[in-house]
Amino acid sequence: MSLLRTLSRLPRHPASALRQFSTTASRLDVSRVQVIGRIGTEPEVTQASNGTSVTKYAVASTIGYGDKQSTQWHRVIAFAYPSPERLTKGARVFLEGDLQLNVYEGEDGKKHTNVTIKQRSVSILSRPQGAGEGEQSA
Repeated sequence: MSLLRTLSRLPRHPASALRQFSTTASRLDVSRVQVIGRIGTEPEVTQASNGTSVTKYAVASTIGYGDKQSTQWHRVIAFAYPSPERLTKGARVFLEGDLQLNVYEGEDGKKHTNVTIKQRSVSILSRPQGAGEGEQSA
């Protein structure tokens, strides 16, 4: 069978192609987010029980324009990040990661939820003034 004949039999829509070649429906689920913003807290680095470093920080992104601007805060967690000292408060970053929903019971006995971004990659777009210039990728 020729390659042209094979290609003509493939579905035209990418999602239908995934359904045809996927073994489970769960492979179609995606929960990824991309954020450009400034680091709003100094990154906190701890060690997990298995020795992996865990870095937690927050990124603020501003949406809207003029007097209709609002700031959204995003909690970020990074596992085994090689050099957390490169992340500094005020740095402008491009962040990509997966959304992670956390449900916990507070001291008041009520259930609370928060959404955290589990970092896949981060690129430093600019550093705060006085911290050096240049574009870095982490």
